[in-house]
Amino acid sequence: MSGRILRTRIDASSVARQARGRGVGFPAAGAKQDNEPQLKLLICAIFLPEGLSFFIGDFRLSVARVLIFVFAIMALSQRGNGRSSVNVPSDSLALITGAWMMIAATFTDGFTGLKGAGMDAITFSGTYLVFRYTLGPVNSSVRLMYFACKVVLVVIAVAMLDPLTGRLATYDFIKGITGYSKPAYESALVLQAETLFRDGSIRAMGPLEHSILFGAVCAWFGIAALVTFRNKFFGWAMAIIALVAILFSQAKSPLLAFGIGALLAGYYSITPRFTSRWKLAGLSATALLATVFTFSGSPIATLVRLVGVSPESAWYRQAIWDVGTTVVLGSPLFGIGINGDWDWQSHGALVSGSVDAFWLAFAMSYGIPGSLLVLATIVGACMLGSVDRSPYLTREEGRLSTALGIVVAMTVVLGFIVHFWGICWILIAALAGVRAHLAEAAVVRGRAARVSNAQREAAAVGLLKSGRGWTGARGMRAPTAR
Repeated sequence: MSGRILRTRIDASSVARQARGRGVGFPAAGAKQDNEPQLKLLICAIFLPEGLSFFIGDFRLSVARVLIFVFAIMALSQRGNGRSSVNVPSDSLALITGAWMMIAATFTDGFTGLKGAGMDAITFSGTYLVFRYTLGPVNSSVRLMYFACKVVLVVIAVAMLDPLTGRLATYDFIKGITGYSKPAYESALVLQAETLFRDGSIRAMGPLEHSILFGAVCAWFGIAALVTFRNKFFGWAMAIIALVAILFSQAKSPLLAFGIGALLAGYYSITPRFTSRWKLAGLSATALLATVFTFSGSPIATLVRLVGVSPESAWYRQAIWDVGTTVVLGSPLFGIGINGDWDWQSHGALVSGSVDAFWLAFAMSYGIPGSLLVLATIVGACMLGSVDRSPYLTREEGRLSTALGIVVAMTVVLGFIVHFWGICWILIAALAGVRAHLAEAAVVRGRAARVSNAQREAAAVGLLKSGRGWTGARGMRAPTAR
């Protein structure tokens, strides 16, 4: 009997090791059914070119937006059925962000603003809900990331046709099929503007709407693959191909983000036993920012120049922040609306009305609370601690959670010097949803393991009480005569 009890306790204590090695024995966090085919379909739809969108009334819809709307309803029903028992901070923040966008736009532009902001709000909050609540089986998030990386490889292959053919191959192909065209592209092609050209060569863009967006996607998935699949050839191959694609996009900011991600990935790999590594990294970054903003009269330009971006680009972004900050402070709560005009002509260095800074542009459209809510949502997905150390996640799930945390850091930094919209706007919410799912999975599986241990212990005690030689006195077992 004592040998049986010992074996029971050993089995109970090895549950965590089983989870780390094979992911066996734990219920799924979130959805119970297999939704991976639907999520893979959505990932493919996300990367479809803008020219394939269509109108229903006054609304421009895409296949991705339609799927997000349908799948978000499914995700809400699954959440309502009690399949999620862990409240990650980003869960509430994602919904509040969407609601605030619609409130702010209604205040500034009335019903017209509500229509435009409502679609963007549904896209962001809905995407988060889909990837947060419809992932379920063990390693499903890893398999989904692996599939997404393969889709990005296809996107990169298509984008390489741009510099190879000397034209916007995807844009021209879709225009030939649907007749869709963008005046901004047409004029930039005629003038060979820097938006589409650098050093006389066209910049790789593919199915995305801008080479910077293409570069950002390559940076995110290249680093995510490198960290998640670093013990496999695929991870390194994906990272190298993504880096080459960024170079062909000729976008310096995504190249900077890739460098930051690679630095953090290296830091993660050489400090496996340092439990406070991310706290140290966060404190170091905070100290650097505090120093620059305290002692520099042009902090944005200083930061951009510190990371190797050209002085011209640094001062241009500083000019955007100087003018844009004044606009935001004039209407800090609700912003000036999604269609609001701003006095970019007031600064001689600015040559267009585009705002190359996501956090500033969002604050201008939806007020400072709107910008802070988006930031809090993506950071809040990582707020349940370093779940990569959880014994209840598989090795690749743990690495993926770290990879997504690094991607969040890259996004935060990149958001100060580039703008995100379209596909990148959707992916920001999707990756935050996956990270929140992993945080919940660590907690739910841990609870299941503790319940399993308690049941095993209770069964062992029951066997002991009912077994041969049980005296019932003071919990002691009398020797059994042989």
